[in-house]
Amino acid sequence: MVNVNAQGIAETILNIAKKHRCGAQVTMSESDSKDIAVRQGKIERLLTSVAISTGIRLFKGKKSAIIAFSGNDFQDMEPRIKTAVDTLDYLGQEDAKRLLTGAEFGAGVKELQLDDNHFEDLKIPAIVDVLKNIEASGLAVDSKLIPSEMAEFSASRARVHLFSSEGLAKSFSRSYYSFSYNAVAESEDKRQKEVDSWYENKRFFKELPAELVGNIGKKAAEMALKRLGGKKIRSGEKPVVFSSRTAAALLKLLFDAMNGEDVLLRNSFLVDKLGKKLFPDKITVMDDPFMPGYIGSYPFDGEGMNGMTKAAIEKGKLMTYLHNSYSAGKLNMALTGNASREISAAPGVTCGNFYLQPGRGTMTDLLLEMKKGLLVEDLFTSGMNDVTGNFSFGCSGFLVERGKIGAPVKEITVAGNILELFKNVLEIADDNEYKTAISSPSFLVSQLAVAGT
Repeated sequence: MVNVNAQGIAETILNIAKKHRCGAQVTMSESDSKDIAVRQGKIERLLTSVAISTGIRLFKGKKSAIIAFSGNDFQDMEPRIKTAVDTLDYLGQEDAKRLLTGAEFGAGVKELQLDDNHFEDLKIPAIVDVLKNIEASGLAVDSKLIPSEMAEFSASRARVHLFSSEGLAKSFSRSYYSFSYNAVAESEDKRQKEVDSWYENKRFFKELPAELVGNIGKKAAEMALKRLGGKKIRSGEKPVVFSSRTAAALLKLLFDAMNGEDVLLRNSFLVDKLGKKLFPDKITVMDDPFMPGYIGSYPFDGEGMNGMTKAAIEKGKLMTYLHNSYSAGKLNMALTGNASREISAAPGVTCGNFYLQPGRGTMTDLLLEMKKGLLVEDLFTSGMNDVTGNFSFGCSGFLVERGKIGAPVKEITVAGNILELFKNVLEIADDNEYKTAISSPSFLVSQLAVAGT
């Protein structure tokens, strides 16, 4: 990582902004990354990068402007800032775009253990050997597996700095490591191919031991093989189990609807539903940026406010929307610590670790409970009406008979209303792996429209 004197640079920028009678927030990101891919035992891609990105938000009266640039040349900040200040004369006023005060962003930075300080120790030859083994183990599962996709590794380490003319001065660092493999299975008559993937990712490299990573290729291959022979099924209303990865896609629809900016524009099916009970007691959705070592964790948001652990939905009741300072101000609501961190744009809305609170048992238990229905393993080609909550997803998965996974199905559609779907959740498993910021355990829905033939 290229080390820069972030605080010194920020102080210079803030002083120049003050000279031009502007308030300012400086966001700076220093990052290193490695991206390696192997196909058929050979290195297909090997990229390393070092980057420094800086974003400056200027505020003068009720007007604001943004400057963004990359690199470590900070010698010409005076003319850059002056040019941006001059453009303010042509911009409209917006009283809700502002800097947070010291009372709002708070003091200190919570220690969350998001950086293992191992990035510099990575040995590329050793990583390549692991990727070769992942690919080889996947191809060894069955002769139907073909070497058309890659085993991949990505790693990054970033340090984020926020400063403002209101006294904000906070920094934190985070690391990330991921191994993945896309497996391709081909039928014996060569007329059908199916693809599936598996990955493991962690903030700490030591949490990716050989036995965990070594199973990636085999897991992806077995999943791709199971898809071969998939067919359409008859249309109708069916009970449906959504696996953890497809359940997360549905949970994201709830997160999107809680976005304060969309609520402000009335482009959300959760408008006017704050404080109302929408779902059964078993539905509790948490937004927690303080889980040490987790993918969605952060100590402070993109405007410098310390994160907040909260129930977005508690026992079926919508407890809060998620805000940056703009949406909170326009809606006259409290800040929630959910401003996204942007370099070249005003902060949007993000989440910490946003997850459906788990129930009990495994997906196998859900299938036994369902007895007969559909297991959805992939969702794609979505159609979503943000205002009504009506959705339609292309999907694939498996028929379930007598509580056991049966024939693969594909080229079908599930459709309904997202509020009704979560209202009809019967059981929730305890199999969330928290691999992404928005994650969910598997769950069983009593009835859903399935379109096939």
